[in-house]
Amino acid sequence: MITKKPFYFSIDFEDFYHDSLRALNVTSPKSKEKALYTSYERIKHICHKYLENKKITFFTTGIVAKKNPELIKQIHNDGHEISCHYYFHDNIRDSNREDFAHNLDLAINEIGNITGEKPLGFRAPNFAIDQHNTWAYEELSKRFLYDSSYRTSLNILELKNQKNFVYKNHMLNEFFIYEMPTIKNIFNIRSGGTFLRLFPSNVIISSMNESYKKGHIPLLYLHPYELTLNHDFWMSLDDLSFLTTFKKFYTYFRQMQWSHLGHNTVENKIKNITKFFIHQGPMKNLVLNT
Repeated sequence: MITKKPFYFSIDFEDFYHDSLRALNVTSPKSKEKALYTSYERIKHICHKYLENKKITFFTTGIVAKKNPELIKQIHNDGHEISCHYYFHDNIRDSNREDFAHNLDLAINEIGNITGEKPLGFRAPNFAIDQHNTWAYEELSKRFLYDSSYRTSLNILELKNQKNFVYKNHMLNEFFIYEMPTIKNIFNIRSGGTFLRLFPSNVIISSMNESYKKGHIPLLYLHPYELTLNHDFWMSLDDLSFLTTFKKFYTYFRQMQWSHLGHNTVENKIKNITKFFIHQGPMKNLVLNT
């Protein structure tokens, strides 16, 4: 009989369509509300079939909450944890303290107004907080109980000072995102996102086992666009008509990486992972119960 190891399953709940067009400087792009609902139905199916119907954590952007309040309310009412994924899907390493704090507060307010609760956790879009950005962790410590943005390949014992970020009277617990070094440390594999879609199950399971051996709780994460099967978040050529011809076609085909590749393998890979790992429920439980 296999003794299953613990892991946490979470969703970075963002709108690929909206975020991609915004990154191309489109002002106020629309939200793919139907696609987000479709992805949530798939998430509920996965929770029921492979996660013993346990609740999970949704790291939700403020803009998704603002544009889709009824969906966020439904997810919250279904018992899932709603945590924060910043306001827009921007790389925090490109920001500064003042803008970061402002956008955190915007996101917290949007989520809180819908759920009636202040989110307890945070994850940076693209995990894009550099390790030396202590000002960012300090701002997070003022607002959240935990963070899940810090990428590392180190044993947790080597991260003693980073396990809990303490600033004045504020402490921030860290759920590390483990990266398994491979190919002579040139390439690191994480247990989620593109890595889950493109790599076979045994590689993802190996990365989770390695994470566990190094003292971390393995984290498996996905995004709404990775759980839909019909290009639901797809940007059409008409959507991209404002671009130059080269950039339009480059962007159109480049989105295949996120909107198509490996999508039909995700459910089976989760099935394989849960033969060896057991989901623990919302991430906030680990912090609240210690």
